[in-house]
Amino acid sequence: MALSSSVPEGKVLGCEIGDGRIVLYRGDDGVIRAMSAFCKHMGADLSVGGEVVGNGIRCPFHHWTYGDDGRCKHIPAGDEIPRRANLFHFPSREQFGLIWVFFGKAPLYELQTFEDFDEEKHVARSYEVQLSDKLVSEPWMSTTNVFDIVHLRFLHKVNITNSEVEEIDPYRRRMSWEADMGDKAAGGLRLEIYVYGVNSLRTKGDQGGRLKWYIAASVPSVRLGTRFFLTIITTKEAGAVEFLDRQAAMHTQILDEDTPILNNMRLEDLLMVPSDRAMTRFMRSVLKYPRVTMRELERSVQAE
Repeated sequence: MALSSSVPEGKVLGCEIGDGRIVLYRGDDGVIRAMSAFCKHMGADLSVGGEVVGNGIRCPFHHWTYGDDGRCKHIPAGDEIPRRANLFHFPSREQFGLIWVFFGKAPLYELQTFEDFDEEKHVARSYEVQLSDKLVSEPWMSTTNVFDIVHLRFLHKVNITNSEVEEIDPYRRRMSWEADMGDKAAGGLRLEIYVYGVNSLRTKGDQGGRLKWYIAASVPSVRLGTRFFLTIITTKEAGAVEFLDRQAAMHTQILDEDTPILNNMRLEDLLMVPSDRAMTRFMRSVLKYPRVTMRELERSVQAE
């Protein structure tokens, strides 16, 4: 949802996601919280003038205060707290300088990470990709990139010479790549890729003989379009900064090349062929993936 550095202690940040908006804040204990953004009293946006109070958040309008579980704890006017005065509390976590939020009550899978990351051996860079144009397609359409070998070859000039795909469970897939990157990057690419849900992936491998790990995720927003965040990791040795610069530029270039095409596709009466087999299986899983709206999540806690 955001860079950790964007939410220092006591700071409140509003973020668009899906069909709604959430508020992120860091409590006195240093832990990030993520809630639905609008006060249940009169709909004030808690990210606009809201204040962190202990590990809770206070509305700027009438000072209704919500605890770290999203439940209203105090109304200074003295009224009894209504039973439905609850914000939706999203599961959240930080790693490698990024704030992650699961859009639902309980995550369907563990957050992708690198258990063997070593600060003494590795260097990580996390950032939001700055696209040249707004991307209005849903995140899963960009995720199909890793399954769409033919499009990688012809549009991006990335020649996948060997690829295997394995379905781990309904929410995760594993694949391996061997590729010639052409002009995109010097040296061959070898990757083991795990796809999580419909909008994120984790890879481990090497580029031109140098360690390259990365995590990529996309965030849908009706108003802002799809945003992308990346964490790229390599070994802490000479040339690391330059390597990370080149990799970040390459990922941005690939997304920019996709944007005008994805923004103007018509997803009706698709005519898939045998070379699309892996992509077709993924697209079928997208149709089965659980979906929910912000309104549905908010109503679920008001009924508790």
